[in-house]
Amino acid sequence: MTTPDTTDYFRDLYELGADPSIPLDEKIAQAIEVGRDRLDVQYGVLSYTGNGEYEIIDSTITSGEFEAGTTHDLETTWCRHVVEDDEPLAISDAGESEYSTDIAREATGLQCYIGAPIVVDGETYGTLCYSGEQPREEPFGEDERRFVRLLSRWIGYELEREHHHRTLDAQNERLDEFAGVLAHDLRNPLTSARGYVELAAETASEPESEYLETALDSLDRMEQLVAETLSLAREGEDVGQRERVELGAVSRQAWGTVEPANATLVVETDRTLTADRSRLQQLFENLFRNVEEHCGEDVTVTVRGTEDGFIVADDGPGLPEEIAASLFGGELEPNRLGLGLLIIERVVSGHGWEGRVEVDDGTTFVVSGISDGAPAVQPREA
Repeated sequence: MTTPDTTDYFRDLYELGADPSIPLDEKIAQAIEVGRDRLDVQYGVLSYTGNGEYEIIDSTITSGEFEAGTTHDLETTWCRHVVEDDEPLAISDAGESEYSTDIAREATGLQCYIGAPIVVDGETYGTLCYSGEQPREEPFGEDERRFVRLLSRWIGYELEREHHHRTLDAQNERLDEFAGVLAHDLRNPLTSARGYVELAAETASEPESEYLETALDSLDRMEQLVAETLSLAREGEDVGQRERVELGAVSRQAWGTVEPANATLVVETDRTLTADRSRLQQLFENLFRNVEEHCGEDVTVTVRGTEDGFIVADDGPGLPEEIAASLFGGELEPNRLGLGLLIIERVVSGHGWEGRVEVDDGTTFVVSGISDGAPAVQPREA
């Protein structure tokens, strides 16, 4: 048997993980074959033992009792030692070892074996093992043992990542379903209710007309909550195509959408930055709605570009201290923030920016970590 250079083992491991386009099942099949060839043994097997049995997930044995898809009694296999001890096991000649009378020797007919546990999310998933029906001429060396350990860890990592991707896909499907319910099952009755209330308001007299106006305001608020929840469910922290935008132009457009009657916008200094324009406008819209709903009358909102970001400040009463402290990494439960503030957080983190809130004679939202763009400048007079 020709012993490969130590670097060959680790080159094989690197090459297996280097191509992300190869499907996981193909990567695992290649890994098993590479291990078998490097170790110069007959068989390579990946097993699942999480349910107490020995289920062969993939194998170089293409037919017969131990081919992929078959299930066996774990207690009659060499792999039971690996699972029980949660440690690798190497036996070059079973007949000349402490395992000479082990049940696995007769039950499987395997006289040499090397295996290691596969761990996924902190739990033993199964084993990766290599074996043969004849004793091995040379004992398994330390490099070979290390190679099997590293290969089993790599397979465990790939299985774990695949599991997380499937879980995330399932969560996204549920979010899409939830967004669909909001878009259809809630908006339709809201539209109907608004229509009937408006119809009743046309012929109502005081004080009933005032009550109906209050009902319309409540329906507007419900529609806004539906829109914000829908946006959060569908977009989360996702940031789409980024482009060069002017801070002043985006903030003024958002102001025109919200049109808070109780406040005045001042763009003190402008700057250019690279951002998802739609998500950035969404951030400003939610900031301005917060001013409209919570800051009282005669409020001034100031937008100011800075060297590494921008500031949005108002001279209103200020956010409650516990809400301000909970934003951008605080400990308060998200449902205490309100959807608008939660969306602001998601837009900032989705861009990879940093945010903080200062409360002192008003509320100041500071967004930083934006290294690109032109320096802040005074806006030209309209």
